[in-house]
Amino acid sequence: MPARRVASAANAFGLPAIHALLLASVVGAAATVPAFRTIDNLGNVLTQAAALGLVAIGQTFVIVGGLIDLSVGQLLGLTVVLICALMDGHSERTVPALLLAAGIGGAIGAANGWLLNLLRIHPLILTFGTLSILQGVIFATTDRSIGAASPEVAWLANGRIAGVPVALVVLALAAFGAHRLLTRTRFGQHLRAVGGHAENARRAGVAVDRVRWAAFVLSGLGAGLGAVLVAGRIGSGYPNAGQGFELDAIVAVVLGGTSLAGGRGSIAGTLAAVLLLAVASNVLNLLEVSSFAQMFAKGLIVVVAVLLAQRRERFAR
Repeated sequence: MPARRVASAANAFGLPAIHALLLASVVGAAATVPAFRTIDNLGNVLTQAAALGLVAIGQTFVIVGGLIDLSVGQLLGLTVVLICALMDGHSERTVPALLLAAGIGGAIGAANGWLLNLLRIHPLILTFGTLSILQGVIFATTDRSIGAASPEVAWLANGRIAGVPVALVVLALAAFGAHRLLTRTRFGQHLRAVGGHAENARRAGVAVDRVRWAAFVLSGLGAGLGAVLVAGRIGSGYPNAGQGFELDAIVAVVLGGTSLAGGRGSIAGTLAAVLLLAVASNVLNLLEVSSFAQMFAKGLIVVVAVLLAQRRERFAR
């Protein structure tokens, strides 16, 4: 039982539960699935986790603020289609495509935040509506893959620097910035206050509407940047590229220890959960488990994540 012993040792050294579980999963997979421990495969796991990591970082800000964003998957898919159509394989269009990705992500996030403050409806309902609109826009644009990623974007998604995946470097830089923003700035303090109790935060002088709007902008930016890596990985503007990202991102955030009720969360926990999901998916693929069984496993993880979140909330009280 090497994985169990590793988890116990990690807990003894004070590692958070999600980090202990990740360490145990990696050791267990390496011990039981020989193909998992090859350098190429480990690089692939990290590369494939990077796009979800960027989306999940953005989702962390939203959920810490007591909100939720279901639109990020289709936002990512629309961005993949549009930037690949723009680039069409041309290197000189890389910078405009990167700016377009950030612009689309930020604009849709800003629109979500503005509508939330204007209409005062539940963010679950609002962003489900946005999801449907974005999906309609995607398939009104195309029902098949279009365009092509430039060589530079393909390198961002699949390249290596001294053996380290470039996508991992991008994710690490984004995570560092997000961690600083959440833990070392007034915005981060205000976001946790709004997520913990919005009315108390308002009475204390926090601009609640502005904080919520900014959280949605960050969520949109995370989806837009994640789209760049997805575009580089698949190489073209595939209209279903964002399918399932919203669910995976929410699961990663909750598994990483962020409270669904808001007010508490960490970027480090979210990234550990993203890597855990990537390891699980990779091992299932290596074992040639059917896609239907993988869907079942993902659904089971969702249920476990919700139960763990409820348990944490009870202990927090």
